[in-house]
Amino acid sequence: MLLTYIDKFGDWNPQLLREVKGRFKLRNLSIAAVIAISLQSLLLLSFSGQLPIDPNTIDAPPFQYSRYCTATPPENSYPPYNQLYCIQDLVGNWVINWQLWWLDIFKVLSVTGLFILLVAGTYLLIADLSKEENKGTLNFIRLTPRSSNNILLGKMLGVPSIIYFLCLLLFPLHLMAGFQAHISPSLMLAYYGGIIISCGFFYSLSLFFALVSSKLGGFQSFLGSGLVLMFIFMTTSVVLSSHDFISHTPLDWFMLFYPGTILAYLVESSYIPVKTAELDYETLHQFAWYGKQFWQNSFLGISFIFANYCLWTYWIQQALNRRFRNPNATWISKLDSYGISASFIIIVTGFVFQSGRRGRFEYHIFDNLIVLQMFMIIFACLLMVALSPHRQTLFDWARYRHQTPQNRRSLLRDLILGEKSPSTLAIALNLAILFAYLIPAILIAPLNDACSVLLGLFISLNLLMIYALLSQRILLLKLPKPTLIATAVISVLMVVPPIVFAILQLTPHEIATPWLFTIFSLAAFNRYLDTLTLMSVIFPILSQWGLIALGSYEMGKRLQQAGESETKPLLVNS
Repeated sequence: MLLTYIDKFGDWNPQLLREVKGRFKLRNLSIAAVIAISLQSLLLLSFSGQLPIDPNTIDAPPFQYSRYCTATPPENSYPPYNQLYCIQDLVGNWVINWQLWWLDIFKVLSVTGLFILLVAGTYLLIADLSKEENKGTLNFIRLTPRSSNNILLGKMLGVPSIIYFLCLLLFPLHLMAGFQAHISPSLMLAYYGGIIISCGFFYSLSLFFALVSSKLGGFQSFLGSGLVLMFIFMTTSVVLSSHDFISHTPLDWFMLFYPGTILAYLVESSYIPVKTAELDYETLHQFAWYGKQFWQNSFLGISFIFANYCLWTYWIQQALNRRFRNPNATWISKLDSYGISASFIIIVTGFVFQSGRRGRFEYHIFDNLIVLQMFMIIFACLLMVALSPHRQTLFDWARYRHQTPQNRRSLLRDLILGEKSPSTLAIALNLAILFAYLIPAILIAPLNDACSVLLGLFISLNLLMIYALLSQRILLLKLPKPTLIATAVISVLMVVPPIVFAILQLTPHEIATPWLFTIFSLAAFNRYLDTLTLMSVIFPILSQWGLIALGSYEMGKRLQQAGESETKPLLVNS
């Protein structure tokens, strides 16, 4: 009977069965069991040590204090911070706030589980895919008749299977701690669902990172898991160590990628005071998206987090399947890039319209738009990397485009949707999508001069278009590492001018014109400055358009030369 179920399991996903068989060894299971038992024992011993000791022991102090006691300290006493005076009942038992004790255990286990699942799971997935790539077995897996979704699902479920087993051993104590802390069972179920969805997101992202960074070798697993560790550590520190973890800026978007944000709802359901629980649920009330505070309601707030995870997991899966089947293809297709750009700008713009802690609301909105501009710069740089084909691909496209079955479609359509065509027009359309969405959003925003803000963003996007042309032109050159060189050149052009202006103390508050030639041109239109002339704004725009036209013409001529028949020079010379 067991063999029958194993055969059915293998028929459903052979890759998963292969991964599980390779990892479910007695040695691996024993190590995981020892780690799980040790973690739980140390945790219970640590929290037991924070309880008052028997007053009859020799080392017992006359007055005992603990976070889990309930009495007010007597006068002229100096208890430690955040601790209460311990008293006994009539039969000599300590009066302990056991609900808070179990709640703290629940929180520690929750955070520990996040680190184990996300960081360790990411490392294992990247290391496994890198190992398969080096051995050459990944190409063999690609040749199997199974779909890429089936294979990648088997990887995500099978490679971290020991991690799942370890967390399964931690689950009973976590569940018992949640019930003892009087946490709502439905919210606990939602939290477990959030962990599962977050694992799907981070694991898909780690597999995609492993495929696009294969040249890093064994270092890629440390880099990928290190970035996830840094993200989880920073977000955990912000959520658990602060009573106001909302920044009221577009940076709050990152909190939607941290499943621990849901913990605030679980703590609230226990009805323990906020200062005692050390996790401020009231902060979520300030979380706003387009001015709507969805997070006041636990169902709406958690649903929004789930929707954000599902949306970006879908786009990552699209890129992952594409890259898995064709390692030489660009990261994403041009058609998908337009949907990704629309998703990005719609979601991130919603966090601009949040009320600030201090100052006038229009000033806070302007500062948030500067943060949004930085997000757009990073996003545009990722688009350059994800959409730009390399030299040989472009040359093949230029030479053989007219011989393909799609030769009936126009050059314009090929540049917009083609798989091997240059990326410049596609990047321009993506930037146009970002700017087109921001036009009505900024015009209805409570700003002193919305047109100036739009002008600053427009100048910045023009400059990003120039960088896109330059990066694609560098990839056309015959260089040893064109991607690295293009990245270095664009980084220098973006970073060096603002640094030089900062060293020379040319702040945008005093001298705005030089900043119009940087990607941070919006800073030149700051709320304190009204000295910009019309010519000082028109000249950067005209010069940018001239560079874009010149760069497009030069690259078109280069591709046209590459598209000419290689036998033409021979025929001419003969």
